[in-house]
Amino acid sequence: MEYPHTLHFNVEKIFGNQEVQITLYSGLTILVGTNASGKTQTLKKIRDIMKSELGGNKVRYLSSNRIGNMEQYRSKTNQYSYTIDDYTLGDQATKRARLQIETASGDFFAMDERKDVFIKVSERLSVLFNRNIFIRWDAGHMKVFFGKTDSEQEYSVAAEASGLVNVISILAALFDEVVEVLLIDEPEVSLHPQLQSYLLREMKSAAKRYNKTIIISTHSAEMIELNTASELCNFVFFRKDALPKQISPDTPELNNVKLKEFLLRMSLIYSEGFFAKKVMLIEGSSDMILCRYLCNRLNLNLDVAGSQIIPIEGKGQFPVITKLFRLIGKEVCVLTDLDGFTDDNNIINLFAVLPEATEIANDYGNGDLQSMIRDIKTKIDELVQSQKENMVMIYKQHPYWVNRDPEAEDDKIIRRALVAQLFTVSADELATWPDSHEWTSLKKRINVLFDILENLGCFILRRGAVESYYAFSPNTTLNGKPSAAANEVSYWEEKSNEQIYAQFSDIVRSLQFAALDKTVDESFAVKKELLSELALILGILPRVSTEKELLSCIKQAKGSAESLFDYRIINDSKRLGVEVSLKSEIIDVDGFPFKAFVGDNVNILIDERIQSLSSEKSQ
Repeated sequence: MEYPHTLHFNVEKIFGNQEVQITLYSGLTILVGTNASGKTQTLKKIRDIMKSELGGNKVRYLSSNRIGNMEQYRSKTNQYSYTIDDYTLGDQATKRARLQIETASGDFFAMDERKDVFIKVSERLSVLFNRNIFIRWDAGHMKVFFGKTDSEQEYSVAAEASGLVNVISILAALFDEVVEVLLIDEPEVSLHPQLQSYLLREMKSAAKRYNKTIIISTHSAEMIELNTASELCNFVFFRKDALPKQISPDTPELNNVKLKEFLLRMSLIYSEGFFAKKVMLIEGSSDMILCRYLCNRLNLNLDVAGSQIIPIEGKGQFPVITKLFRLIGKEVCVLTDLDGFTDDNNIINLFAVLPEATEIANDYGNGDLQSMIRDIKTKIDELVQSQKENMVMIYKQHPYWVNRDPEAEDDKIIRRALVAQLFTVSADELATWPDSHEWTSLKKRINVLFDILENLGCFILRRGAVESYYAFSPNTTLNGKPSAAANEVSYWEEKSNEQIYAQFSDIVRSLQFAALDKTVDESFAVKKELLSELALILGILPRVSTEKELLSCIKQAKGSAESLFDYRIINDSKRLGVEVSLKSEIIDVDGFPFKAFVGDNVNILIDERIQSLSSEKSQ
């Protein structure tokens, strides 16, 4: 196949009538994205196109469920009389169709047919797993057995671990020269990280050595390896409710020196961002510790939202990493220290230039956001220069000054410290500053600007660095930052969520931006179920005498096997009613037990009584 090879097609089930365009380049093509984003359906569509172009005997597709046909033999008990040793992969008729089979059976047939393929796979099996493999025919059916290299005992392939069988299947398909196009759905299935890395190397090697077109879909960050910026073009990025995104080799950003350097040192956590819908960039390990704690404590669903928090190495990396993730179709938000605003515009301009920036600024009564930024920065410089001599004791109290680099420019540090103090001191203390009305007015303007930037995804820590928000750990040293963050987290374990929100509001807002808008709330389903029963019960209650009769009526009306609720008939002050209890211990709702009486408005009663435990935890 000649490269580049561009395909145009539709995947109606996923993308409707929108045309999908994917270009295949030499080497490995990798489809990445979340579950249900369309990777598998796209892979199958590419398979069909390739079969049409090249012929069915040159294209091999391996399903993610490629060993599923073995599972009935793994069970200790089943409805059949099968034993593991009975398992066969097929017969001669099956073998003739090996390239059309989407399971591992087709690859074992290839090993039986091709001695060279068998040798290449079996030798690797011996090294990787200390296993020998034996292929035998029994009454016209093929059976496969394994044995340890240092043992004469054998056992059926159906008794082997899933990961080992997966490796054999993929390796055999890679070495099968008949296969010109190989498509693999989730090659990482059942494999530990190091084995995933090994297979990735083998796939890249096979693509180059045998001029094989290999296309995979994956959920694994271990399958992300970039040595050059140009290799980004081999990735196709999927996300829900959007067409797949692929970078063109002509993209100017691929020539960025910082981007090239970043890709060479890209760690696993950056790779995980390739699978995210939204990435949240933060500055370091201390920020990560606190952010993770706040997410867990406040039940913020970053993972459910498909968001990934990524710590970077210094704020100078924000622009290049932001541009990279935007190139591959990811939403980006950042959480940066205040000096990311006071020192320059490199970070905030990433958001000020967004198409929606002007519209959002207009909503706040401002026109051009960049002009607004420029005017505020000018005012900051004016006030700092005119009043710094009178405010020595004010700026020297802030960690920006205490922790300053001795070689740093004083004016820069003073500017950082004074702006941070605006959002640290009380209103009464601010009123004592020289030109206090000017500083108060400036604070209001900065707040409006930061609110606009937050709507765009740029969050600035108003008080300085994350350490400036600590209530327990010292923030006056640069040493032991992760330890200080860990101690701070421990301190807040005994505090209420309301106190946490108040202390870390700037950080919480950034996490809420990255999180899913809605939380898992089981109360709605419980309310709906309860409404259908309680309305019925209060209607028939005057005509029944026992709880057993009540439950019988519910079952007759709803046809359900068992109610979620227990009902106890009560007669309270001559009012006939029931006490309702929840049977389940795993449903996260509160409000049970409660009483309901004949004549009550059931809708109002249930809505008032039943609350989500998860929503209470996040308040």
